[in-house]
Parts: sequence; C-alpha cells; structure tokens
Amino acid sequence: MAGAPAARGLPQVVGTGGRTGLRILLIVDHFGSGGAQRQIVELACGLKRRGHSVEMFAYFPRRDFFRPRLDAHGIRVHEYDKGPGFSPRVAAALARRIAAGDIDVAVSYLNSPNIYAELAKILVPRVSLVVSERTSYRDDRFFVSAWLRRALHGVADHVVANSQAQCEWLRRKWWLRHRVSCIYNGLDTGLFAGERAAPPPGAELRLVAVGRVGPEKNALNLIRALVLLQRESGHAPQVTWVGEREGGRVGRRYCQRIEALLADSPEVRRRWCWLGVESDVPALLRAHDALIHPSLYEGLPNVVCEALAAGMPVLVSNVCDHPLLVSEGQRGFLFDPDDPAAIAAAIRRLAALGEAQWMEFSRNARRYARENLDVERMIAAYEGLFVQLLAGREGGQRPSRGDYP
Repeated sequence: MAGAPAARGLPQVVGTGGRTGLRILLIVDHFGSGGAQRQIVELACGLKRRGHSVEMFAYFPRRDFFRPRLDAHGIRVHEYDKGPGFSPRVAAALARRIAAGDIDVAVSYLNSPNIYAELAKILVPRVSLVVSERTSYRDDRFFVSAWLRRALHGVADHVVANSQAQCEWLRRKWWLRHRVSCIYNGLDTGLFAGERAAPPPGAELRLVAVGRVGPEKNALNLIRALVLLQRESGHAPQVTWVGEREGGRVGRRYCQRIEALLADSPEVRRRWCWLGVESDVPALLRAHDALIHPSLYEGLPNVVCEALAAGMPVLVSNVCDHPLLVSEGQRGFLFDPDDPAAIAAAIRRLAALGEAQWMEFSRNARRYARENLDVERMIAAYEGLFVQLLAGREGGQRPSRGDYP
C-alpha cells in the first residue's frame, strides 16, 4: 500500500529553522459535534502527543462540544468571531496568526475553512498548506462554486480526501493529479468493546442510526423500509436515530415528511426513537445489535468506523467507500439507498444470520478496524505527509502521491 513513509513512524521531525518537532496550525469552522470536528480534534491531540507544537483556529467561537478535549491536552485555540456570511477578514486574521506563530504546516478541514486557509496562503506563501475534503463531490449543489473551490485548491500544497472514491475523483482534475492523497478517519479502537454475540433467539433486533436528520442521511427511505417489513411480516425492528435535526427550510420540510410518514405507521412509530445528540458513542453502540447507515453519499462516516471497531455488523448504502469498509457478506450487507425494498431486504438478511455467522461478522469487523482505522495510523499518515512537504519545499520537489487508508 502506498504511503509507507508515514506508516514506518518518524522518531524525530525537524521543523524549519532546525527545531525538533513542527509548528502546526489546524483550521476548522467550530468545535461542535460534527464528524469533521471530531476528526480534526483527534488529529490535533495526536500530533501534540507526538511532540509537535499544535494550535487551532476557529471562527464560530460559541460551538464548543469538543473544546474540553483540546483544553485537556493544553492545545491553544485562536477564535475569531466571523459573524454571518463570507468574511475576508477571517483570511486576514488567519494569515496574521500563521505569520506570528512561525507556522510550518497549516491543515484545514471542510469547504469554508479550506477557502479561508487558501486565501491566507496567498498572503503567507511560505507556509505548507494541506486542505482536506470531508465529503463526496455528490454534495456539490452548485457547479460554479464547486469548480471555483477546487480551482482554489491549486494554491494549497496538498489535498487530502478521507475516502478513496473522493480521492480518485479529485485526481481527475489535471491541476490536482499529483497532489492528492487519501487518509482514512481514525479512532481509538481501544475504547470500543470487542466481539459481539448475536441477539438471543426470538429477541427483537435493535438497530441504531447516527447522523443529522436531513435529506442526505436518508431517514425517510429507512422508515419506508420499516413500513414494508411491518406490512409483509407484521414486525419491524427497533430503530434509534441519533443526531440533531437539520435547520433551514429544506431541513424542516424533510423532518415534516418524516413525521407524517411515522404518523401513518403507528407500529413503526412505536419502535422508532429520536435520541438527539449523544456524546458517549461506545455506550450507544453497546446498547444495540447493529448499525444501519442509509446515507445517499458520504466521505468516510465516523459512526461506521466506530461500529466496526465495536465488532458490530453494519448495514450501509452501496455508495462511495462503503463497499470497502463493509465488504458485502464479510462485515455486513450493502443496499441501494434509493430503494426501500433493498433496505428491507438487507435488514431481513441480518436478522436471519445464525449465531456462528454473526460472530464471524463481528470478528471480521473488529479486525478490519484495528488494522485500518486506528487513530495512530491516521496521525502517522499526516505526519509523514508533513515531512514530505517540508523536504520537498527545501529540495524544490512535491511529495509523492500516497494513500493511507
């Protein structure tokens, strides 16, 4: 697998000016409960553990779900209150922070932070900039703005995608072809319980779904699948949905459609639970039998990685990197997210697993997570990329293209 320099480990990293360790600035919009925010905070804490000087920059200062974790690691946070709409002052403030902190490498997550970081790079060109895309190109709603965002990536030194599907799509852009890598999300696999036994014979299957309640997470088709199961067999599994409801007109209308469908199906409604935001994911997974994730598109969903680490069978939509994560019939089952009948069929297949098959799925899931999704692997991959970027800057070369899943 490409990306070996990162995987080998780097006992000593020298920054510019001969310093041991690097000065790294990580950039995100806020520290709320999103998946990208979780990952960039994990990256910051891991890099700090490895002896680097780590700071963070955010511009929505009152969303601080993950802020205590940063404080516990002694990571300095710079906050700029942006206000509504796009503000070039954010890029200016970010450029001043990069210059004042003598930053070696800056890393940004998500579209808007990427734009601000790339504008700051124009003002402070000496910093090595890595921008990270955290979702799929299928999330692009406006062609012109999406094209402009990718064109601006030409300013960055490297682009990281957190899925192979998005990485390969970005490499089709001629100006990005040799500066894109895939680095999978990471998690502390030791936080999650090991192999999971099958539910007792005759017990009601307990499924959990995690994600914002919005169109792309596809709760509506999951409920339609449950309605089909209820009509066909007189029974549907319990489902707990964890996540906040999406705001805005589109989000509100989508939630209204969901509630109307549940109201028309009282037996399904009785087995459906809205849990809201939940911080103790390991405990949440322990309370359920399997994960179902019906999203229409993804980057690399944290909850699928966490479920695999917990030894849970996983039911996922057949999109993006899901087939790689689950491997049909090895760690779970795939389905067409646009087809409620296909979702229902995947649930039936899971419910029909015998105890030995269930345990095999559980062992396969746990093994895959330990080998491919551990947080130290992710941190080492970023660290190796930083070393290549700085060495290439000194030698006038770009880093070699690498994948670190």
